[in-house]
Formats: sequence, C-alpha cells, structure tokens
Amino acid sequence: AQTPATMRAKPISYRISLIAALDTEGNIYYSLTQANTDQHVMMVFLIHLVEQLDLARPSWRDDTVLLLDGARYHNSQKVREYLRKLELQVIWSGPYSYSTAPIELVFAALKFGELNPDGKSTGKKALDKVAAMIGAKLQQTPKSTFIRFWHATTLELFKYLYY
Repeated sequence: AQTPATMRAKPISYRISLIAALDTEGNIYYSLTQANTDQHVMMVFLIHLVEQLDLARPSWRDDTVLLLDGARYHNSQKVREYLRKLELQVIWSGPYSYSTAPIELVFAALKFGELNPDGKSTGKKALDKVAAMIGAKLQQTPKSTFIRFWHATTLELFKYLYY
C-alpha cells in the first residue's frame, strides 16, 4: 500500500487579541480583536472603555487612574496625546512588571484550564463564539478573585519599593 505524499492538518489558527481593564472593585472590561494590537486599536479600546465607564459611574474620572505598562502601543506619542485629550490620568509601570500588573493575573486565569472544552470552531468567522467563551470564563471567576489580584500585585509593588 502506498501512502500519500501529503498530510491532512488543521489550518493555522487565526490570531485573536484580548485587551482588558480591571478596576479595584473587580469589574472587568474587555475587547477582542482579530487585528494585531497597535496604537490605533488601543485608542479605539480607550474610547469604548471611557464610554462604558461614563455609563456605569459618571464621576469615575475623579478617583480613577489607569495603570499601563510600557508597551509601544500604550505609550506612543499618538496614544499619549489621546490620553490627554480624554483627560485620563495614567501611571506607567516598568517594562515586564507582570507581578505588579493585576490584568496579567486575569490573563493567566483565562489560560488556566480548558477555555473551549466542547471544541467549538474558533476560526475567523467565529469571533462571537470566542467572545462568549471568554465572557463565560470571566463570569465564572468571582469578583473577589479579581479584587485579590489587585491586593497581590500591590503587595508585590510594595516589596519592590521597600526592598
């Protein structure tokens, strides 16, 4: 019996990027894209985040500061100008400061376990299914866990500053 010279293989998966924000009360705001995250994608996320925060709590600007890392798409000149235009206060963390970034713990929690146990299609046309899977996983995580992420990362930052 001859074997074919070709193999059947799954096509390469499409890239799905997650941008998210976590507040100290355990609320999470996120967006999925099928584009590489750049300064333009970041600015679109920021405007939608501001709209959601305005709806949820109109006075949020009085006591809210964004914590952003040094990613190029966070601190480009265009994004910095946009942050000023939106009148957002920002704290810039050091590069690769994962242990002091609560959102990194959210990303790690999403990766823990099986996100797609039913093996649903996640191809280019299934972004809504992927969003539903991520939303379900985030909803299964208690707000208290997200609040503990802030606690843990604040302690890490204190250790860094103190020692």
